[in-house]
Amino acid sequence: MAIFKPVTRKGVTLAELIIYVAVLSIAVAMFAKFMMGFVKSSKGAEMKMLGSAELRMSLMKMERDLYEANEFTGVSAASVTFVCDMLKNRDWNPDADFDGDGVPNIKDTDADNDAQNKFSLPRDQQWQAGYNLEDDDDDNDGQLDVRVQAYYSSGTVSRGLSVNGGPWQVSELAVDVSSFSFTFYGSKREDLGRNIDLGDDGVAGTGDAGEGDGVISAREIDWVQPPVGHGDRSGSVDTADERKYIASVEVYLESDTNHDGTNDAQLGTEIMPPLLPLKRRR
Repeated sequence: MAIFKPVTRKGVTLAELIIYVAVLSIAVAMFAKFMMGFVKSSKGAEMKMLGSAELRMSLMKMERDLYEANEFTGVSAASVTFVCDMLKNRDWNPDADFDGDGVPNIKDTDADNDAQNKFSLPRDQQWQAGYNLEDDDDDNDGQLDVRVQAYYSSGTVSRGLSVNGGPWQVSELAVDVSSFSFTFYGSKREDLGRNIDLGDDGVAGTGDAGEGDGVISAREIDWVQPPVGHGDRSGSVDTADERKYIASVEVYLESDTNHDGTNDAQLGTEIMPPLLPLKRRR
């Protein structure tokens, strides 16, 4: 009968144990570094996605409002205020017949039947009469029908709505906005703007920056004086005659969703409100 001897197993020496622990520690450290990088990258991608989504939504809302603007009443790098038609008033019933002529408001080109009175009024009162899109008092209450504003303050972009001269109803469009600006341009294709492409000094024939470049900047609108333009050289587009030159608005936003000092997303667009020419002849 064969006799089997027990196999003697060698133990792990201290040196081997130290090597095993060292190798395992290196592997764990490398895995942890990989996971930290992965988590950081995923978090960064999430912040960029969230920031971009919020900017896109706020920009869509601003575009929707600005496309209905028919007159700018205040502009700056951080804010814009403009007039819209009565149809933007949710309490205005488009199916009613305000002037009783048998035509519902939505189909009536002169909902309050006062277009014939427009040019019998002084210039500063003509906004109260006319066909709907140029009449800013369609319900004859003596107040501007609808005003809208968009503005940036302390990292937040907000929207304001005022109906019939009432208080501003404010809502947030975007938060965690790290940079924001409005830029206003005229157009050489418009009668107003055709002759003011004169550069930063507002004088023809000097060859300075911006002269003849085809872009009508806010600087040129403000700097080209009568009789060529209507600028007053105040440093901003701040009079009714200057604001009539505005043909388009550029909006630019950046966001820092996680407040780490690095922009997570940026977005911009240029909007050309189609109704602005309606009131330029006033």
